[in-house]
Amino acid sequence: MKSQAAFDTTAVNQQKRISLRWKWTIGAAIALFLTYTIFSTILFITFQQIMIDNEQQAVRNVVYNLTERFGQHFYELTEEDVEETLDQQELYLTPEMPIMEETQNQRSTPLRASQGTIVIRVYSPNEELLYETNSVDVGFESRENLQIESIQEGPSGESLSAVTPIYSFLNNEKIGYIQVINTLASYHQLFRRVLGAILLTGLIALLFSGVIGYIIAISFLQPIRRLTEAMHIIEKDPESLERIDVGDGNDELTELANAYNAMLDRMQRNIEQQKQFVEDVSHELRTPVAVVEGHMKLLNRWGKDDPVILEESLDASLQEIERMKSLVQEMLDLSRAEQVEIHYKNERTEIRAIINQTYNNFKLVHPEVSFILDDDLEDDILVNIYRNHLEQILIILLDNAVKYSTDRQEVHLSVSDHGPNVQIAIQDFGEGMTQEDTIKIFNRFYRVDKARSRHRGGNGLGLSIAKQLIEGYHGKIWAESVMDHGSIFRIELPKLKKNETVEK
Repeated sequence: MKSQAAFDTTAVNQQKRISLRWKWTIGAAIALFLTYTIFSTILFITFQQIMIDNEQQAVRNVVYNLTERFGQHFYELTEEDVEETLDQQELYLTPEMPIMEETQNQRSTPLRASQGTIVIRVYSPNEELLYETNSVDVGFESRENLQIESIQEGPSGESLSAVTPIYSFLNNEKIGYIQVINTLASYHQLFRRVLGAILLTGLIALLFSGVIGYIIAISFLQPIRRLTEAMHIIEKDPESLERIDVGDGNDELTELANAYNAMLDRMQRNIEQQKQFVEDVSHELRTPVAVVEGHMKLLNRWGKDDPVILEESLDASLQEIERMKSLVQEMLDLSRAEQVEIHYKNERTEIRAIINQTYNNFKLVHPEVSFILDDDLEDDILVNIYRNHLEQILIILLDNAVKYSTDRQEVHLSVSDHGPNVQIAIQDFGEGMTQEDTIKIFNRFYRVDKARSRHRGGNGLGLSIAKQLIEGYHGKIWAESVMDHGSIFRIELPKLKKNETVEK
């Protein structure tokens, strides 16, 4: 019931899940649209402010021009004076009128109140309305200095109102007031057009950003989709050779695809090694188990009453059990050798001391064999390897050299400096191997001559363990051999300086 509930929950979550493609599309669309909106808003506000400034400057120019004209009167302004002054020359105010700093040329520019955008009022010093170009519902309040205010009482909404007193140039007496009202009709009309264009463009930008976001999402998610498809294929068939085509890219997705392909290669190698390992172990254990079983059945039938058969069966069974114990131990060693990069990556060992110790031990154990040591090292050399592992490798190679030395009982052990590496060579003068055997000799359970190798002992895992250990420490091992003339096994390990730390 719990598993069914978990499955139902997973199915519901999958149904509610929003595709990464749509998340990316929506996110990219929102980002692009917000960018456009912010840019358009800043541009629109700036444009609006420029328009308002231009309208204010236009009102200011009109006020300056009228003040200059009415200031030529000596007495307080009357209705007749205002009409006479304005009738002397037409009053112009056109949209093409330049808005700049007040110059003599601007103040002498004729003005005309056109299209109802500019309303001119002239008041007496007692604030009595003397003249009005158009009737608008805007109040009047006297001011002692020129003031331009924004009001909300005009027919189009916001308007500008400028009020200033008029002083006679002849006696410097106040002779009236001027009020110039700009209803901002053209401004509001242009404002609505610009706002409509921005909104329409914003809608188009939203659609365009959605399309662009979708295209970007498809482009960026294509490697991930290929990765997912490859994962599904591998899930159905772990031995499939399906891989992701990384192309010529050099970005993070390409790095991800390369890492995935490398992971698949390593996983499949491990699967193949595991299958081969199980098959080889099953094959290797089948013989000793069959031998023990045969002897046990023999004893069970009638051999237990015969002392000779009983002794032979027990001896044979014990020998096979020892072989199985040896095989299990070597399998454990091989398994541990695959983990040296995890547990022993910071080990440092002086190679000369280990070689001398192993050399002396073999001379003592095998007095019938002539061991020759050739040490070409000038100083002690440090290598990144666990001391016991280096000793184990040397024992494996020297033991093989002793086993396969036939007529000439002689083994050469040499160590030399090879630039960034140190090289160890172990040479025997035994049967030798073919070129094919020198490559396969490091495979698990491989024997050049299975019958003779079994007679000499061993399970065919020693060289595999040595190779796994050497490669775990970033070294190399290989064999060179000539039939009937012997073999040479060479090891190369990177050197470390005495004050150098191992890279983590």
